[in-house]
Formats: sequence, structure tokens, C-alpha cells
Amino acid sequence: MNKLFSNILGLIILTILLGCEKELNKYEGKPTIYFNEAGRLPGFTGEILRDSTILSFSLAKVQDSIVNMVIKTTGAKQDTDRPYKLVINTNSDAIAGNHYEILNKSFFIKKNQLSDTVKIKFFRKVDLQAKTFLLSFDLLENENFSIEMKYRLLNGTKKKLSLINYRWYINDIIKKPGRWQDDSFGVFTRKKLLLMAEILGVEPAYLDTSVSLPEIYAFGKFMQRYLNEKKVAGNTVYEENGSEMVMGPGAQ
Repeated sequence: MNKLFSNILGLIILTILLGCEKELNKYEGKPTIYFNEAGRLPGFTGEILRDSTILSFSLAKVQDSIVNMVIKTTGAKQDTDRPYKLVINTNSDAIAGNHYEILNKSFFIKKNQLSDTVKIKFFRKVDLQAKTFLLSFDLLENENFSIEMKYRLLNGTKKKLSLINYRWYINDIIKKPGRWQDDSFGVFTRKKLLLMAEILGVEPAYLDTSVSLPEIYAFGKFMQRYLNEKKVAGNTVYEENGSEMVMGPGAQ
């Protein structure tokens, strides 16, 4: 009798489980789309994830820069291309065609893929020297993807990262390199920094973190000799304010 009861009970449980599985299989919700930079796992212990990027040309020699913005989706791969909706947020003040160009002609997750890369080309314009401009993107729901995952809470904090909005802050506001030595280089100016980078063949960023003290001394001497030669040749180099460009007292 007990054996018969056990068999009947087992049959009932199996029927319930099969019924539940059948009901679950009926659900066909849309996959969620999000910005990978905010939604990915940290690449190393202590890495700080973000939902925005500051792109500054201030210590770069390039006139434009191409960046990648990765879009990802949950769910399984599909055997067809799936368009997604990416729009510019109205808070943006960066100007298309002037400050940036989006190189992708359309936005879609390719077949058998779970991600797409949006390529953005930023241009080094003069107005970036005085102001930081914003380019903000929003992901919107469409027939292929939902935006159910809107935020991510950082572990151990109350800070939220947006998974459906990503912001680029772009500027060319010059900063004084961290290892700039007034005794060798003199008063810091934008024009002097860019001239040094050109004549010395180094990236401005090199003077921020990598240049050694012996190099600083040698660079100052070399640049003052260059300025002296230009002056003798009748091509004195002037700062933006009209004063003669000179290096520091230790380079004289």
C-alpha cells in the first residue's frame, strides 16, 4: 500500500513539474539591451566601472580621436540581424559634424552575436579649449529589445550606474603637466607646451607622468637654444599675450 501511495505521489509531482516547465517555456520576453561599460564585470580587483567618460585632448598631439562604445544584450544569439534604438539625449550640447561624427550607418546586433560596437570620431575644435561639451546617448526599447535593466548598484555603495544612458565629456582645456619644472621650463603656457612637444618629438602626456629629472634639465636647455636660434634668425617666438617665449632660469 505504501509502495502504491509513493508511486502515485511521484506521478503527481512529475506531472506538476512537467506542467510548470511547459508554462515557463511559453514565456518569450524580449532580451534586454545595455551599455557594456557600465554592465560588464570588473577587469581587475578594484577597477571602477562607469557610465561616462571624460575625453580630453589637452595633453595629446592628435587632432581627432576615434573611440568605441560597446552595446550588449542578454539572451541567446539569433540567426538574424536585430536593429536596436540608440538616440542622442537632448541634454547634449556637442554638435554633430563639428565636435563629433558617428561612423556607424545603422545600429544592430549582428546575427550570431550578442554585442555591437559604435564608433565615434571626436574632433579637436578650438571651442573645446574653453568649455567641456557633452555627448549623451540613450538606449530605447524597440521591437527587438527591452530596457528593463535601467541601473546597476555598485557593490558596497549606494551609487547607481545607468545601463541605458552613457555620456561623453569632451574638452581641450589644457592643464599644466604634473612634472613641469618652472626652473627649467619657465612659466607654463599652452603654446609653449605644444611647441615643446613638436620640437622634442614627445607627447605632451609624457611631461605629465614619465619625464625624468635629467630629461627635464636637458629639454629646458635644448628648447632655450632653439628659441635663441629663432631669435637670431629674425623669427622670435612669442607667447599668445605678445611676450617673448623663454624657458626657465635654469635653462639660460
